[in-house]
Amino acid sequence: MKLRILHLTQFLGVGGLEKVLFLLINEQLKAGHEVELVVYDYEQSWVEYFRQQGIKVDTTFMKSKGYDHKLLKYISHKAKNFDVVHTHDLNPHMYAAPVKFLHGLIGKAFPRLVHTAHGMDHLHKRPITKLYEKICSYSTDITIGVSTAVCDYYYDLGVTKKKIANINNGTLVLEAPASSVRAARENLRSNLGLSFETPIWTSVARIVPLKDQLLICEVAKLFPEMCFLLVGPSGDDNYWNQLQEIRPANVHMLGARSDISEILMGSDYFISASRHEGIPVSVLEAGALRIPCLLSDIPGHQVLQEGSNEKVALYFKPADLNDLAEKVKSAIGNKTLTDSIGSALHQHVKENFSSTTMYKRYLDAYLGRP
Repeated sequence: MKLRILHLTQFLGVGGLEKVLFLLINEQLKAGHEVELVVYDYEQSWVEYFRQQGIKVDTTFMKSKGYDHKLLKYISHKAKNFDVVHTHDLNPHMYAAPVKFLHGLIGKAFPRLVHTAHGMDHLHKRPITKLYEKICSYSTDITIGVSTAVCDYYYDLGVTKKKIANINNGTLVLEAPASSVRAARENLRSNLGLSFETPIWTSVARIVPLKDQLLICEVAKLFPEMCFLLVGPSGDDNYWNQLQEIRPANVHMLGARSDISEILMGSDYFISASRHEGIPVSVLEAGALRIPCLLSDIPGHQVLQEGSNEKVALYFKPADLNDLAEKVKSAIGNKTLTDSIGSALHQHVKENFSSTTMYKRYLDAYLGRP
């Protein structure tokens, strides 16, 4: 069955949500569905890239500050030609859900409304958004959590289990030739002015306190012979400036990048000190490239271990500098271990977190299949 699918997102910058959206839409297009993406706010860094890849993107509506009631009318008009409206994160959900509710009041049809909560960062910034989530959930046909922790949050809100589904994020899994890996390693070190032997640890995330890049800067001070890369846009200018001031010389802040796969391929290790995650796309990308991962011991990271009989990553206690330092030493001193976890995560991602698997699970959600 071919569907007409409308995706709604506030922004289209360089981040985990955007990568998941790109892969999902590509899989939907390959399957023959009619797909369009609406982006209605100022951050549109990836719009042209999406269009160049054959994805139809509508940017004709630009949201005003505050709650823009004109966006309600726009979505109502736009949605009438689609079978599914799929909102990504809270802001578009706060418009599509009321539109569906109003349609129901007057007996007017509205497409099946599917909402994906890609993360819970907004709850830490503005706790009142918990109320918005609860209200919007009543009009939503199904809410997708990208981890069991996100799903549990909606259960606690009182959303019935039949209206909640857990769909893991997916990534593209390709086998990188050894020659490509070596070239990426040489290029990355050349660009950074490093020797070929310098170990590189890479973290990919928005620069915000929740991701705890400060801890990575602190551990980097203990290992001056290594290089640590912080890749990602600023989500908090004060925090960004704080990191710039305290980071040692072996920490490089690269900002938002469109060549993350090449950076990861050139790295030796992936590191995440995050205090909360759904299913982090950056970790999946590292796993797809066989990069050994050192991760904070939180539910969003631990879920990667589920279903695997082999150890797929090294874990450290969140916000614990001493434990993190010990795990860094363990990784550097045991190549057999890091090679093993890199290969195990690669296989695990290939079998359980591919973009194709993600697409099939979303299709079930669209069609109302259990």
